[in-house]
Amino acid sequence: MSLGIRETIVLLKEHHLLKSVTLAKDTDQAFKAVTYDSRQVTADTLFFCKGNFKPVYLTSARNQGATAYVAEQSYAEGDGLSAIIVTDIQKAMSLVGAAFYDYPQNDLFIVGITGTKGKTTSAYFTRGILQTSTDEKTALFSTIDRFVGSQPDQHFKSNLTTPESLDLFHDMRTAVTNGMTHLVMEVSSQAYKRNRVFGLKFDVGVFLNITPDHVGRNEHPTFADYLHCKEQLLVNAKRCVINAETAHFADVYGAAKATTQPESIYLFSKKRCPGTK
Repeated sequence: MSLGIRETIVLLKEHHLLKSVTLAKDTDQAFKAVTYDSRQVTADTLFFCKGNFKPVYLTSARNQGATAYVAEQSYAEGDGLSAIIVTDIQKAMSLVGAAFYDYPQNDLFIVGITGTKGKTTSAYFTRGILQTSTDEKTALFSTIDRFVGSQPDQHFKSNLTTPESLDLFHDMRTAVTNGMTHLVMEVSSQAYKRNRVFGLKFDVGVFLNITPDHVGRNEHPTFADYLHCKEQLLVNAKRCVINAETAHFADVYGAAKATTQPESIYLFSKKRCPGTK
C-alpha cells in the first residue's frame, strides 16, 4: 500500500477538511504506512495526532521514521516533518485510511448492523447464513471477534465493537486479500459519534432497536444524539432493514427514507408490519 502526499492533500481539500499544509523538503513524498499509534511507526509513515494526544508521541513518531503528520493544530515537535492541518482529525483519518488501503469497501458486499441490543447475535447469524451462500467467503467484525479470512490465524479478538477507521480499512483490505467477498459488521453509535466510519457506504444497513442505555457523560449527552448517531447507518446504506416494532419507529423510518427509495426499505416484526396485508 502507498499514498502520495499530493493525493492526500487533494482528498482532504475536496472534503473541505484541509486548513493548511507545510511541506518538508521532499514535496513528492509517498507514505508506506499510516497509523495513529507512535509504537507502530516505521519508515515513511503518515502519523495521525488524534484523541488523547501528547506531543511526545509525535517526537517518538519522527524518531522512528514518520515523514508527515496530520493534526488539528501544528506542533513544534513535528519540525522537519510535513504538517497537514485539518478541521476534523477523525474524518480526515477515515478518508485517508480508505484511500491508503485502496478503498477495500468497493470489493466487499457490506452488511452493517446497529441496535442497542442484539447486534452481536444478529451479526453471527447473518454471517452464518452468508457463509453458506458465499462458500465461506464472509468476514465478520463484531464486539467479540474479527474474522478476516477462513484460516485459524485469520481470526482474532476485537478491542472495539467498530474498529478505529485505520484499523477498519486495514482489516477490510486484509479480508479482500484473503478472498473474502462479503463482510458483516456491527456498527455502534460511537462509530458515528467518533467518525470511525465517515464516508463509508453500506450495501445493507440493519436497525434492530433502541433503548436509552448509552446516554451519559461519557457516551451520548442526550437520547436525541444517541438516536441520531444510530440512524446514520440507514442514511449511509443502499438498502435498509428495520425492526418495525422498535421504539421511535417513525423517526427511524424517516431517516431511512431521507436517502433510500421506499422499495429498498424492508421491515420485519413478530407481528404484522405496518401497511402490509
